[in-house]
Amino acid sequence: MSDKQKPRRVCDGIERSETRGCSRRQLLAAGVSGLTAITIAPRLASARVKVKDGLESAGALAFGPGNVLFVGDTKGAAVHAFELSSADINPQTKAVMGDARTFHGRNLIQGIDRKLAALLGTSRDQIVINDLLVHRPSKQIFLSVHRGRGPDAAPVVVGVNGNQLNVLDLDAMPHSKVRIADVPRQEILEFGQPERNLAITDITYYEGEIFVAGISNEEFASKLRRIRYPFNDRVSISSVEIWHSVHAEFETRAPIIKHLVREINNAPYLIAVYACTPLVRIPLTLLRDGSHVHGETIGELGYGSTPVDMVRYIDATDGKEYLLVTNNSRGATRVAFADIDQAAPMPVNVPHNFGPAGVPQYPIALTGALHMDLVDEQWAVVIRHYPGDSARLDLHTLPLPFFFDRADQIVEMNWPGGPDPFGYHTSKPKYRCSRRRPM
Repeated sequence: MSDKQKPRRVCDGIERSETRGCSRRQLLAAGVSGLTAITIAPRLASARVKVKDGLESAGALAFGPGNVLFVGDTKGAAVHAFELSSADINPQTKAVMGDARTFHGRNLIQGIDRKLAALLGTSRDQIVINDLLVHRPSKQIFLSVHRGRGPDAAPVVVGVNGNQLNVLDLDAMPHSKVRIADVPRQEILEFGQPERNLAITDITYYEGEIFVAGISNEEFASKLRRIRYPFNDRVSISSVEIWHSVHAEFETRAPIIKHLVREINNAPYLIAVYACTPLVRIPLTLLRDGSHVHGETIGELGYGSTPVDMVRYIDATDGKEYLLVTNNSRGATRVAFADIDQAAPMPVNVPHNFGPAGVPQYPIALTGALHMDLVDEQWAVVIRHYPGDSARLDLHTLPLPFFFDRADQIVEMNWPGGPDPFGYHTSKPKYRCSRRRPM
């Protein structure tokens, strides 16, 4: 059955279900090939599945309490909440990440786009990986993926189990969703990007609420939505305006790309990064329904780039907490949270400042990363283009605090009998990870 032929149930407001999943016969009837080579785990189906309550696209991912997985659905104009059970999660706590002592990561899955294509019965050019998220207690990695491109792309959420991939059987999970109003329709940006793809750019869970960034169809497009979970019929919407030092103007259209919540002097703030690339601080107390919020621009990360991901971590070499922002066309940027907390807002109504500027910043040599998250206090996982072959896409690990894999480089220390200035081969691990949890 083609995507166009699938019946869709479209309802307003909140929807909940506890339906069972598709049988193997039904999955085969859906026309997905390659099932004989794939093990189907309990409550997992190795094929494209139709979620009966309307998951039309799978984008931003976030975990909430009790193993609730939030999935942003830009096409369906909704945020979905799927309640994962223990049978849906495969612990990866014994997985070998690499050798942090020698700054050496490893490929968890080489050519992950090809493996996804084989799983979903298509070609690698029809695979789009929209987000990556780690379930911290189990260390299992989850991906939001589209099979196909364009309006008929089929959404799936995929779990990584060792070197195997499994599609979560979302139909079998308790599920609820909340609608997002006033999303863009068919509008196109100047160079062809559909505005609808920016309706939900990121989701963060904090103390019983999700914070959803994106744009609307209004002239004042940039929005932050604040939604209680479990969902009810209320969505608090704030319009957000910022000073963009590169353009030397106040802006109301470009959306937040990534955000997180941090407490500063016992008060919660949203720390957000925008495209091209202001770093902004917003008190949660200002995010009230119908409010027009002026975010404090505290940094400019440098023109000509779009953020991809942001993570917070503790550097075991100095015990300090940092924010790391990866970008699509330059290396990553590290900013100390102590500086974010106390940074003064950048001046407004001044000439162009192309950055980096504002809050102190430090470059990290991390390029080619399409998506990233932390596995634990010692390891990050990235989907990246292999440095030696940009056509190859790998699921790869990187050791903290430098997010650097020595195996990617040609250095004197790699030669047999070469120098060992950091004690790679002769000493115990030089960098130990703190057990302190980030705020």
